[in-house]
Amino acid sequence: MELELRAYALTRGAVLPDLLATDDRAQVDWLAPLWDALRQAGVVYPGLMFGTSAEPSALGGVLSSILANTPDIGAMLDTLVRFHPLIGRNELVVKRRPGSRGPGEVSLSLRALDGGAGHPDTVDAFFTMLCAAVRRRAGQGVGPDRVLLRRSEPARPEAYRRALGPVAFGQPADACVFGATALRAQVRHADPVVLAMLAPYAQRQLAVNHTPWSEAVRAALQEGGGPLGSPRLADVARALAVSRRTLQLRLQEEGCSFSTLMETTQRERALALLAEPEPVGLPMTAIATQVGFATPAAFTRAVRRWTGLTPSAYRRGEGAQHSD
Repeated sequence: MELELRAYALTRGAVLPDLLATDDRAQVDWLAPLWDALRQAGVVYPGLMFGTSAEPSALGGVLSSILANTPDIGAMLDTLVRFHPLIGRNELVVKRRPGSRGPGEVSLSLRALDGGAGHPDTVDAFFTMLCAAVRRRAGQGVGPDRVLLRRSEPARPEAYRRALGPVAFGQPADACVFGATALRAQVRHADPVVLAMLAPYAQRQLAVNHTPWSEAVRAALQEGGGPLGSPRLADVARALAVSRRTLQLRLQEEGCSFSTLMETTQRERALALLAEPEPVGLPMTAIATQVGFATPAAFTRAVRRWTGLTPSAYRRGEGAQHSD
């Protein structure tokens, strides 16, 4: 959506920010500067206006074609949740409430990667494009039963109601809620053959794009090759554009922790440095500093815990059978 938004901003005379000059790795919502530029150019509701004028492909390249060939709106929403990581830098959260005799209702919420509220204009744009996609594929009478927005009611709420349908402002969360009737609505002209061709491609892309959080943390710890020091969880979380709590939860889901990854990184670097004998290799005190230990004694205790040997004994080659 970023490229489409930049093009839209240019048509409205907005002065685009130099995003390359920002610390984009720590930028939770990269669209925020573009929304600000549109607002400064006089666009009152940037997210809503962009979402209303956006082409269907703005929702996500090949994903738009996949959504157009799902059998019904319920399947369309399931597919959107499944493949949203291909197009979004926010988190799409789905909640289901089963019905007594049918699919019940589905609530989609858009949140920032740190678990907080999404940018209001990003939410406006996403919900507007979603509602337009549903109506385009299933008919003008099909849409969410209600749309909940955190933002306070604007001066001209009718623009929101035209784009979204029934909308309530000042709510605890941003959510698009689809009832059973909408979920059962058929997607017109859907082709199951096209869906069968495109879905595996998108799934492969998803697998390629998804880097486990544990690997991302280890890469952040190893980056630069300089002294490891004692990076804080907050520093690594900021580099990965998530909150500390979100990073802890993601690592927990993968069965590890930040402290475990930190020690593993220290161990790998320490043993690699100890494998270089003196005088080529660094002195013990330099290795201890390089790996992030405050004192040589703390370094010695750690190496003994890892290998059963002192650093000197390990360097002499006695640790070859202990280092695995």
